[in-house]
Amino acid sequence: MKRLLTILLCIMLPLGLQAQARLSAQEQEKILDRIESSASATVSMQCEFTQTKTMKMLKGEMQSRGVMYFSKPDRLRWQYNSPYKYIFILNGGKVKMESASSSQSIDVKQNKMFRQIADIMLGSITGGGLKNSSDFAVEIFRDGDSHFARLTPKKKEIKQIYESIEIWFNPSLTMVSIVKMKEKTGDETIVKLLNVKTDGSLDDKLFDAD
Repeated sequence: MKRLLTILLCIMLPLGLQAQARLSAQEQEKILDRIESSASATVSMQCEFTQTKTMKMLKGEMQSRGVMYFSKPDRLRWQYNSPYKYIFILNGGKVKMESASSSQSIDVKQNKMFRQIADIMLGSITGGGLKNSSDFAVEIFRDGDSHFARLTPKKKEIKQIYESIEIWFNPSLTMVSIVKMKEKTGDETIVKLLNVKTDGSLDDKLFDAD
């Protein structure tokens, strides 16, 4: 389940070394409005991604690469291509997970925890759903020319795994560029989105969850 939650939340500017400043309540409101507006206007997205995981108990990093496809309102394909092949597909109330040796389908509606994470994940792809979130306490920070949202879990199930999640945006606040997840164990995962394209035509077969 822990690995699955990481995949679900890994949906999304390098982390700056400059001083990070928390914005005032009024400034945060304006930034969140801009992010929501941009997210609402995004119909589809596709990109490459890199994922770097640092584990407290181990030396070194584990790196993965893959591709992501997203289509409103609730279709997602998150595909690892190296160092192993693993595909996660969300299509409405259905989820399919497929590896080289197995395939599993899940009815999201039958699992409350899964539904919560799926909703968070879909919002995290474009940055939508941050305003008035019932799942996280959201604070907006400025770091140089960039902004990021720091999400602190409210729900018990998520608090047991994650200490915080940071969603970083490009300078124009039009899309997510990095998602950084800090686990309660001290492990950390950073996902960077590369070569992002929005509002292009996507094949329905990409989201086949049957």
